[in-house]
Amino acid sequence: MDAVTRIAKTCGGYDELWSHDGRLSIAYHDERSYQLSFDGQNWSVLDAADKNTCTYLICSAAINYAVERCRNSGLSLDFVHEFLPKECKTLIPAELLRVLLDDCGLGIYDACAIVVRCFGSDSAAPEIPWLHSIQPRTANLQAVLNNALKSFGFAVHDAYDEAYRSPLGAVEDGSEVKLCIHCFGGVKSAALCVYADGYSAEYDMQHDGDCFSCGFVPEKPAALWYRFKLCTENGERRLCVGNDGHFSVLSDAANDGFRLTVYKRGFTTPEWFAGRIMYQIFPDRFGFEDASEGIEYHKALGQTPELHGSINEPVRWLPRSFEKDYAPDDFYGGSLRGITKKLPYLKELGVGVIYLNPIFEARSNHRYDTSDYGKIDPILGNEQDYVNLCAKAARLGICIINDGVFSHTGADSIYFNRYGSYPTLGAYQSTQSQFYPWYDFRHFPDDYRCWWNFRDLPEVNEQNESWQDYIIGSDDSIVRRWLRLGASGWRIDVADELPDEVLSLIRDAAKAEKPDSVIIGEVWEDAVIKNSYGKMRNYALGYSLDSVMNYPFRSAVIDFALGKKTAFELRDFLLGQQHNYPQPMYRCLMNLLGSHDVERLHTALAFDYDVKALDRRQQAELTLTEEQALRATRLQRLCAAIQYCVPGVPCLYYGDEECLDGGRDPFNRKPFEPSNIGLHNFYARLGEIRSSSPALTGGSMQILTPSADVFIILRQAGNEKIACVINRSDDYYTVPFSGTPLLGGCEANLVTPMSVEIFKLT
Repeated sequence: MDAVTRIAKTCGGYDELWSHDGRLSIAYHDERSYQLSFDGQNWSVLDAADKNTCTYLICSAAINYAVERCRNSGLSLDFVHEFLPKECKTLIPAELLRVLLDDCGLGIYDACAIVVRCFGSDSAAPEIPWLHSIQPRTANLQAVLNNALKSFGFAVHDAYDEAYRSPLGAVEDGSEVKLCIHCFGGVKSAALCVYADGYSAEYDMQHDGDCFSCGFVPEKPAALWYRFKLCTENGERRLCVGNDGHFSVLSDAANDGFRLTVYKRGFTTPEWFAGRIMYQIFPDRFGFEDASEGIEYHKALGQTPELHGSINEPVRWLPRSFEKDYAPDDFYGGSLRGITKKLPYLKELGVGVIYLNPIFEARSNHRYDTSDYGKIDPILGNEQDYVNLCAKAARLGICIINDGVFSHTGADSIYFNRYGSYPTLGAYQSTQSQFYPWYDFRHFPDDYRCWWNFRDLPEVNEQNESWQDYIIGSDDSIVRRWLRLGASGWRIDVADELPDEVLSLIRDAAKAEKPDSVIIGEVWEDAVIKNSYGKMRNYALGYSLDSVMNYPFRSAVIDFALGKKTAFELRDFLLGQQHNYPQPMYRCLMNLLGSHDVERLHTALAFDYDVKALDRRQQAELTLTEEQALRATRLQRLCAAIQYCVPGVPCLYYGDEECLDGGRDPFNRKPFEPSNIGLHNFYARLGEIRSSSPALTGGSMQILTPSADVFIILRQAGNEKIACVINRSDDYYTVPFSGTPLLGGCEANLVTPMSVEIFKLT
């Protein structure tokens, strides 16, 4: 960046001028101006000045520049701490107070709150004698600041700082947690208030100097929150969490507390899974073969499948002449053998895990309406094809994960058999059916419980012993049998619809069959604090799931790319996940940017409106201009780099490497085909960098945010240090460290606008 120059002033004195309505303004006299320069890291005084004067001038310039940048970024002054130098020990808290009061017009309480956010426990400071001759207003304000911090009862707690909380992050049950707050003389006593769903406890804190502290031992796994109750000279106050999720704010009310996750002692997740690259395949739309025999099989059942003549034909989305509603039973002929043939392609992308959308016999092309859990859909192939796929993938170091749709079956299935397609006696056909107890009929046979009122998806009674034995419990259960045939784990569809105890049984059965198998839940929200059907779920507490589909990650990264979130907000989100998830699960989070249930990544990045809000006809007609496509491709590079450089398991939805476009279902499920604007080589390079880097696959993470538009991920393992620099801005960004660019798009340590570079630091 070009050097920034600013003018800073000293003064010999000042007058306080009060208006008739009680407003204060300051008139300085005997002012002297100095020119300063900023090179991106350090300020320098260009005019002759003594040491003390230089110290003040650099402090004043840094603070005023931070306020200026904060305002220019469109942010409130509550964010000014983001723009101050990270090492601000040489700055003077009272100078920030002076700028906030005199130049920005803030009241004393709001100004003090910002000072505390910027300087923490260093906000109260002793008088600086030499400052009176350089900036007497600032010198006098230090005493004002100290008195105000005491009078208002300010205190500090930072859940990400070991000085205030130990240990950091999620803890195992039975671990002692030590918490501390720093006060400024105005707190007479303090109590720690811990609470959860249906639970609360209060602990007195011990006073020692400027601090209050206490320790407690959470005995059971739970998602906890905590805040502090303060008894001050002016009454009772609360110390709660701020918007960033870790730094405290003072409040008169019991607002949101700090989060503390307590998980089951001994909880582990598969080592092989953490850090791998995943590729999600919608089987009918990837790896094509002749599917006519399978189509004829379904027609013989009385079903109406339609085979496209070419992968260039658009997906069907309108009902046919004999249908009231669109039925998703158009096929392109994707098969297990076709996927097997493309394994070298996937290996080239660095893929180590394939997640297959449902592969068992079903009426639809998505196969979430299972007809027979024990049989591969004939359009896809047969059981031997599956065994061969798993075996050949394993030889390439690739594992296969199945999609387990266990909360419901298809109405057209061997279990329910609503249409009489199968020779079995289905639950719909007779109360004497062996499957009748699997379902809940309000009035037999047509009034039954079904998933989200879709009549073709009758819900099962997961507490039924026969169902549990068939799916989970027996030695040849569905969960165990497919692991035995070669799968390495299960993705559990709509995990919210399965009780916690059933999910635990599935995990236990999978681990009994294959100890290093992985269980991933479809959970759309924060899995640690997920509440469904009025109950807190234990997804992330070590009982039922190893990982979840990280949809919040997708939202946060796309919002940052589109300018809807700042780099600071993205950092707060990512650090929140790092601290709130148990480390065994955090390392295995399925970090996705696309899936079969959301609009295509490239499409989401192309428009400044929400594509999923369009109706199906509008989505069918949706096209990108050349300019939109190019911009979306550039933004997708930023998103992908973040995805591949944070801890967890990056999941690439088939075709996203080729920038496939499409809105919601069914347009996000187009056949795979290469494109002229694809990012295949970029993703292959990301995969190569990630797979060869211990820092990226398992190292620690720090995040730097030099501005609202620049985001830096630092990873380290041993002596290896990797830095991923994301520049969303329209300006060049000068990298403040030396290293080797691994993507090859950076010269002279300059990251170009709207681009990314990954460095191996030296």
